[in-house]
Amino acid sequence: MQRKIMASLLTLIVLFALALPVQADEQIDNSLAWLKTQQQADGGFTNGFSEGSDLGTTCDVLLAIAAAGEDASTWVSDDGLSPLDYLSQQVSSGAVEILSLKAKIVMALVSTGQDPASFAGADLIADLNAGFDESTGSYGGNTFEQALVMLALRNAGQPVPAEAAQLLLDSQAEDGAWALFGETKAGAGDTNTTAMVMQALVAAGEEQGLEEALAYLQAVQNGDGGFPYQSPSEYGTDTDANSTAVVLQALLAAGEALDDWAPVDAGPLEALDSLYDATTGAFLWQAVVPSPNVLATAQAIPALVGVTFVELPSVAAAAAPEAAPATESAVPEEPTATLPSAGGSASWLIALASLGALALGAGLALRRYAARQ
Repeated sequence: MQRKIMASLLTLIVLFALALPVQADEQIDNSLAWLKTQQQADGGFTNGFSEGSDLGTTCDVLLAIAAAGEDASTWVSDDGLSPLDYLSQQVSSGAVEILSLKAKIVMALVSTGQDPASFAGADLIADLNAGFDESTGSYGGNTFEQALVMLALRNAGQPVPAEAAQLLLDSQAEDGAWALFGETKAGAGDTNTTAMVMQALVAAGEEQGLEEALAYLQAVQNGDGGFPYQSPSEYGTDTDANSTAVVLQALLAAGEALDDWAPVDAGPLEALDSLYDATTGAFLWQAVVPSPNVLATAQAIPALVGVTFVELPSVAAAAAPEAAPATESAVPEEPTATLPSAGGSASWLIALASLGALALGAGLALRRYAARQ
C-alpha cells in the first residue's frame, strides 16, 4: 500500500512538473500569435501608439521571435515582407542616424543570424565604434544608450573599451541605481536604466557596482514581486511589465536566485505572468490599464524564457532580406517613444492620455523612454 501511495505521489509530481512548461509554452505561443496581428504591410511592427511601423519596436519584436526559437524571415505580412525586409529598407535608406537605434538594429540582426557589419549596404559595427569618444568613454548618448551600445557590440563579438564600462561605474548613484541622464544623487535612478547597465557590466566582465545595484532593486521592488519604473515617484509605483521584464533579465544575468526575490509568495516571474491577458494572448503594461500592449508583450517574452541582453540567442533566417529600394524613411529625426514603462525596450505612453489620473505619469514615462531610444 505504501509503495502504491509513493508511486501515485511521484506520478502526480512528474505530471505537475511537465504541465508547467506546457503552460508556459502555450502562453508564449499565444503572445507570438498576438504580436503577428500587429505586423504592418511593410513587414515592421506598430508600437501601438502611432500609425505605421516603428523601428525600435520592430527590433524588440525580432528579439522576442528569436528568444522563442522562431525564424523571423517566416513572419511575412500580407505583402510578403518580413521584419528583416523592413530593417533592410530602413537601413538602405540611410535615414537611421540615431546611435541607439543602430545598436538595437545590431542586436536584432545578431539574433537573426545576419551580419551587422554588412547589412543593406551599411557597416553598423563601424558606425557604433565611430560614436565612441576616447576622452570621455562615452558613445555620445545617455546612460541607457551607453549600456545598449556596449551590449550590441558584445553580442556582435566586438571588443568594448574599458573606458566605456568605467564611465558607467563613475555614474552610479549614491543608492546603487543608475539614472537615465547620469545623475548620481539618491532617488534619481530608475529600474530600467539600472537593469540595462547591470547587463552591460556583466557582459564586460565587470562585477563592481552590481551588489549596490541589487540592493537598490530590492529596495524598490513591489510587494507583488514586480517592479515600477521608479520609486518613490509622484506618478505612481504600480508594477509594469516592461520594468519587471528588464529587471528580471538583469537578475538572471547577475546569477541571482529568483527565490530570493519573492517578497511574499511571488517574485518577478509571477508578477510578469499576472500581467498576461489570456483573452488576447498579449501582455498588459499595468494591471490598471487593461489594454494589450505591443512593447509589454515583446519585452515579456525574452524575460519569461530566460533570455538576457548579455547573450542573445541566434536563429538564422532561412530567407535573406530583400534589398529594398531606398525611399523616404519613416524613421523620425528624433527617437520615437515606444515603451510604455520603460523598452527597452524600455518605452513612454501616448495611449494613456485618456486615463485621467494616469495621464501625468504617462507623459513623464513617454519623455523618459523617448530620451533613451
